[in-house]
Amino acid sequence: MCFSFKKTKGLPPPAYLQEIKAIQIQDILKNQFPTANLYLSDSIYKTTTIDELMRFLKDDKTNEYRYVSEYMDCDDFSYHLMGSIHNVEWGALPFGIIWLLKPNGAHAMNIFIDNQHGVYLIEPQNDIIQVFPSNWTAYLIII
Repeated sequence: MCFSFKKTKGLPPPAYLQEIKAIQIQDILKNQFPTANLYLSDSIYKTTTIDELMRFLKDDKTNEYRYVSEYMDCDDFSYHLMGSIHNVEWGALPFGIIWLLKPNGAHAMNIFIDNQHGVYLIEPQNDIIQVFPSNWTAYLIII
C-alpha cells in the first residue's frame, strides 16, 4: 500500500529542470559503475542543479547526528538522508544510496544525478559532495 504524503513546511521545493527516464539513469550509472547492481524505484525522475541539492543539504540536519558504530553508522546516515529528501517537494530527484568499496573497506553514501547528468556522491555524515574516485568500486545503487 502506498501512502499519501503531506506537504512539508519549511524549505521550498527545488527548481526542477527536466524529466529523466529511469532507462537514461540506468545508462548513466552503468557507464560509470559497470559492475554495480542497480535498482531504480520509479520510471521517471526530475533533475535539478547541484546548487539546489546543496540548498537542501544546508537545511537538512542528518549530518548533525552522532555516529554510533553499528547503530548510527554510514548506512544509517545514508538511509536517513535519503528519507529526508524523499518528501513530496523533493522526492522526484534521482537521489539514492550507493554501497562501495574504498581502499580501507566498505562504505555507504548517497548518490545524486544533476540536470547535466553529472553523478555526485554525498557523504551524509558531513555533507561533502564529490565525484567518484577511480580507486573505489561501487557494488549496489538504489535510487
